Amino acid sequence: RGVMIRRRKQDVLKELPPKRRQIIELPADREASQLMGEEWSVYNEFKDYLDEAVKPKGIKALAEISRARHQVALAKVPQVIEHLRDAIEEGPVVCFAHHRDVIWQIADPFGEQAMVITGDSAAMQRQFAVDRFQQGKADLLVGNIEAAGTGITLTRSSHVVFAELDWVPSRLTQAEDRCHRIGQMESLLVQHLVLEDSLDAKMARTL
Repeated sequence: RGVMIRRRKQDVLKELPPKRRQIIELPADREASQLMGEEWSVYNEFKDYLDEAVKPKGIKALAEISRARHQVALAKVPQVIEHLRDAIEEGPVVCFAHHRDVIWQIADPFGEQAMVITGDSAAMQRQFAVDRFQQGKADLLVGNIEAAGTGITLTRSSHVVFAELDWVPSRLTQAEDRCHRIGQMESLLVQHLVLEDSLDAKMARTL
């Protein structure tokens, strides 16, 4: 009763193909470049307080940086959509993002071809989205990193695209593993779409 045995994935699921990760830096237009400039200004102003996340200055730092990153994420949505259109021609794709409006803006142009899972999705809605995707009735699933990043199986796809990032590496790994689990027969391609010279590009390399 007082002992727990931890088994590592690489030890018990040796048959799983490896992951391949790519950071794809997208060119920024004038609007996005301006937003990134503001993003970096906010980051440089508050970065010294990020280690104090539970203190008032740390909370304010995270809020200000998150606000700036949100605007940059919205600015790159058209390029994310273009990337996903090309990717879907090769097979089904799972796309993760953070903000609800970013998720819906990405999914909207794909119509019934895309399923969406956010924190607002009820349990039945989530299962419907997963089933429809796994059964081949939709070729794109766009989900929130936390809401769709655990507890579901999306092994029909061997291609994961991150339109936004999370500060916590394990959340990204958990999200990837919706496709990298028992039943996956192909090597998993994980792509992080970031704007050139953006804070996200720095984060992606660090993570």
